[in-house]
Amino acid sequence: MDVNSTSLITLEGFRLLVEESLTGIYLIQNDRLVYLNPRLANIFGYTRQEMLDMPSVLSVVAPDDRTLVEDKLRQRLTGEIANIEYTLRGIRKDGKVITLDVRSVRTMHEGQPAVMGSMLDITDRTRLEERLHTLTLTDELTGLYNRRGFGTLAERHLELARRKGAEMLLIFADIDGLKAINDTHGHAAGDQALVDAASLLRTTYRSADIIARLGGDEFTVFPLEASHQSADLLLARLTRNLNRENAAHGRPYTLSLSVGVGRLDPVRCQTVQQVLEEADRELYERKRGR
Repeated sequence: MDVNSTSLITLEGFRLLVEESLTGIYLIQNDRLVYLNPRLANIFGYTRQEMLDMPSVLSVVAPDDRTLVEDKLRQRLTGEIANIEYTLRGIRKDGKVITLDVRSVRTMHEGQPAVMGSMLDITDRTRLEERLHTLTLTDELTGLYNRRGFGTLAERHLELARRKGAEMLLIFADIDGLKAINDTHGHAAGDQALVDAASLLRTTYRSADIIARLGGDEFTVFPLEASHQSADLLLARLTRNLNRENAAHGRPYTLSLSVGVGRLDPVRCQTVQQVLEEADRELYERKRGR
């Protein structure tokens, strides 16, 4: 076997490898696809010929990402960057938005600069990662922030308040008699009480406010731009909505909340935990005073 025949076998083997690859492979020249393997066509839901006939590779790129792709192509073609890895959003033929991991290098095709690369559909993986990230910050039962999510956002909010020299407040609440609800009506009723309390807080306060379930029957609200003077107004709004909620639902129990308020003084170096503890103390003082 001579060298030339060996080279032909090698090139044929490479071609078959690319054609059968489970990763999308492409060649772009003058902003158009001049080659793509079957897998890339499958990723986008087109036939190979349909994609080759497109006036620009940007036809399958989400509008918000087209400037990004144009810049990356320019960087590779000019030799500014030898190879690039990045993520973009593509548009399938059926209109579905997909997330793609893109890796490419500068090459030559018929004597002219071109870009050769691969695309991997990572839509499912990205959604899973987003879901896992959400689960680490939110309470699965109520959909509110959990203790970790609250702590992360509240610390940022607190630091911003300090820089502004703003007085702020934090509301702490728990459900009265949750154990009795569980014991008398079952844990499904207890879970529903938690969900109803979360819904009540959402409808009472603004979407921009930080609302969280800290665990068990404990909830907290960190209103944005709420001063000490607005505490009575915020609590009165909660009481009014709670009464309306109880009147509208035929529960075998009355949903009741105990509430306390912690006050943030920008002069004092308070932590979020210290403000929570202050609100907790006020809550139990109110309970004892009933």
